[in-house]
Amino acid sequence: MRTNSFSMLIFALCAIALCSCDSNKGKVKELATQFVTAYNEGDKATIYDLFPIIKTYESLSLNGSIGQVDDISVEKNDSTDSYIATINVQKQQRLVFAIDSLGTIKLIDTYGVFRLDSISNEIALKAGVPVKKLSDIELAKLMNSQSDFISDLKLMKEVNFLWANFGGYSWSRTSSGFNVTMTFTIRNSSSNTVSGKDYYVIVSPQQKSTGRAFSTKTIDGVDLAPNEMREFNAIEPSLYNYASERDLSYTVEVKYRTESILSFLLNYSKFEGNEYEDFMKHPYRAKIRAQGKSGVVNSGKKGIAYAYKDMSDKSKVVDTLYHRKGINVVWESESWASVYDFDDILIGYMKAEDVDTSGEIQELPLAKMKLKSDDGKVNVYDADDKNSEKKVIKTLPTGQDVLLEITEDGEFFLYERQSDGSIKKIGRINDENIDDGLDD
Repeated sequence: MRTNSFSMLIFALCAIALCSCDSNKGKVKELATQFVTAYNEGDKATIYDLFPIIKTYESLSLNGSIGQVDDISVEKNDSTDSYIATINVQKQQRLVFAIDSLGTIKLIDTYGVFRLDSISNEIALKAGVPVKKLSDIELAKLMNSQSDFISDLKLMKEVNFLWANFGGYSWSRTSSGFNVTMTFTIRNSSSNTVSGKDYYVIVSPQQKSTGRAFSTKTIDGVDLAPNEMREFNAIEPSLYNYASERDLSYTVEVKYRTESILSFLLNYSKFEGNEYEDFMKHPYRAKIRAQGKSGVVNSGKKGIAYAYKDMSDKSKVVDTLYHRKGINVVWESESWASVYDFDDILIGYMKAEDVDTSGEIQELPLAKMKLKSDDGKVNVYDADDKNSEKKVIKTLPTGQDVLLEITEDGEFFLYERQSDGSIKKIGRINDENIDDGLDD
């Protein structure tokens, strides 16, 4: 009797669990049905009510119809604790739902449901973006004109290929009146002809001594063949007094008339099909080129500095960098910088006092550090012997404080103070015998 009761209890618990699971799936299917119905009817109000975040992505639009509600199937993704409502298996159209902390089921993403604008979509396909593997929101973020990916394409495709050069200004006074001519040239550095309809030039004059700005002049573009340079003149008689007193300066800025930088990418760039793959290998390249400075680690007599996972003193240390190690630096704030190696790979975040981008860092000081080893002894090798079998000249005990020179190549040279007070290079120590304060 006890066995039967116990079996019935287990059965009941399983039934409750299944009901709970089926209940969530049922609610997800109900929401998915509402969404698909609204989508097929073009009911944007309901779509935005069920999926409000989609309103922020202007590059995404409705894509006709997305199948029938009778075809919707729901499965739980245990690895992400989300529910996937599949609408059309062949077209890989899916809705992703999640349950928030209050138990509310929300639509958080979609696949193959919304359509990228034609320009973004064509660039994505030409650049090798796996459009069917990325969600609609991931695609919209990737193809945003301000995204890291588009910035990288601009860098690699040299989209900013119209270059302005100043030619100076001149002034004259004739019987017909005063005249001031500001001259500049525009050069097309690309391998494609640029239409004059696609750009214009803004000339901004100002008083040189005070910086007082005058009215700008707009100059229409002209067709430019590959590598062609054309001279332009901006004429403004009202600036005669400033020009004649040599108290005039001006800037020249090329502006593109196309809808966005994406149009220029599409119209004037040649794609190889591997641009996305290349970007994923160097995701910080454009940021470093635009904002980065070359620098070195400046750890002073500490000899080492730490790179953190994020900008926080309590963050996890992800790397130890030696004094004067060369790095690329992007200043994130007055207190922190993101640092990269010379392959454009992010190392981590470092405190401002441990980074130097001035190019004027002092000569390497000696760092006071401790030794470590598994057997309690540390070998000191001949400083000039770089063969694989190094000559041991002495041994030192683990834990001893020593004076070390740390080179840019990460080599450690041991120095010792002599009886006359001078400091002399003694030999070389392997890096695994340096206690950097981190657990192995």
